[in-house]
Amino acid sequence: MLAIDIQKLSKCFHLYRSPLDRLKEALHPLHKKFYHDFYALREITLAIPFGQTLGIIGLNGSGKSTLLKLICGILQPTEGKVVVNGNISALLELGSGFNPEFTGRQNVYFAGALAGVDRHQMNKCFAEIEAFAEIGDFIDQPTKNYSSGMLMRLAFAVAVNIKPDILIVDEALAVGDNRFQHKCMAKIKSFQANSTIIMVSHDQNAILTLCDRVAWLHEGKLLAVGNPKEIMEQYTQLIYEGVDSVIGKNADASDLGGKEPTLGKSKSFGTGKARISRVRLYSRERGETDVVFGGESVMLDLWVEAFEVISKPIVGFLVKNRLGIELFGENNLTLEKSLPTFKPGKSIKVSFCFSWPRLAAGSYAVTVAVADGTLEVHHQQHWIHDMLMVEVVQERKDVGLFSLEQVKIEVAV
Repeated sequence: MLAIDIQKLSKCFHLYRSPLDRLKEALHPLHKKFYHDFYALREITLAIPFGQTLGIIGLNGSGKSTLLKLICGILQPTEGKVVVNGNISALLELGSGFNPEFTGRQNVYFAGALAGVDRHQMNKCFAEIEAFAEIGDFIDQPTKNYSSGMLMRLAFAVAVNIKPDILIVDEALAVGDNRFQHKCMAKIKSFQANSTIIMVSHDQNAILTLCDRVAWLHEGKLLAVGNPKEIMEQYTQLIYEGVDSVIGKNADASDLGGKEPTLGKSKSFGTGKARISRVRLYSRERGETDVVFGGESVMLDLWVEAFEVISKPIVGFLVKNRLGIELFGENNLTLEKSLPTFKPGKSIKVSFCFSWPRLAAGSYAVTVAVADGTLEVHHQQHWIHDMLMVEVVQERKDVGLFSLEQVKIEVAV
């Protein structure tokens, strides 16, 4: 059984040029329209099983928040339907449902009632909500006297502690200070075993870490649904090159006959003014290799061929784990090293010398790229995902992503 079943869902808004046009339309004897239609969503079909964590990504204005509001019942669809099985707790605009004249305590019970939780159940979980929010005696003060951080913490505490079947999170992981953010992330992770989670975030690492699947919206259409790592790689290409480079100029996500769309698995993109022809990892002790030891001195060589003038070249690399989470990387500008102009017909070798971090044993991927411009504004000439696979070997079994160096234990009684 599905937690949420979305079928051919569309949402259209009427946009007026001015408030006066609304009045003209209301008074016009022939009911003339003074608005134009704007489709925030077009024919979205999406099935979300129980227990799944689904990430939703897309550029600003792609329809992410509109979709969440339709799922929650805040908005009604223009076409299609949304079937929800289970009670929902939503972190959309934190604190937006609170009455500023009510105290924090009163708003907790009010929010619980809106979520369908009876007073008896709220009595049971109130202490947990109060402790989680960490606002002290302000719990009995009107929320109009709260700081924005206090209001957000209380709203988050209510949403996650009423034990919903479905938790919806819209850019709400940056609540409070750093310590509280870690607390929020741990709480969300604890939901994954027993609840369905839908989260919207621009934090790629959060999407890669938490989500089982990712749905990608663009201009109100569902471009793709699939593996987080693969979708995020395609999303990176769209950010640099636009949607046509990803789905083709004539592709239309609404022509899918109710099926969830998927994209191709292109591993490289760029303008083609230059290309990376070869990448080599070199151990100073063992020569060329694809197996490294933590702390080993290595050199990463990239060969770049230029086909047109690259006046401000940027050459760099990223190392990712199997989930696609970026662990470390560098380029010549972050190292404050300018490269000479790349001229057509020339092959340039760029080498990065460093000690390989003491990563946990396992497989890692090296992504490489050459661009033209500055760190803030540049055009990708050639970007290659997972150009080189590297196996990291450790002499001991460590806990976590990295192991510590020169660790000593001292015991005093």
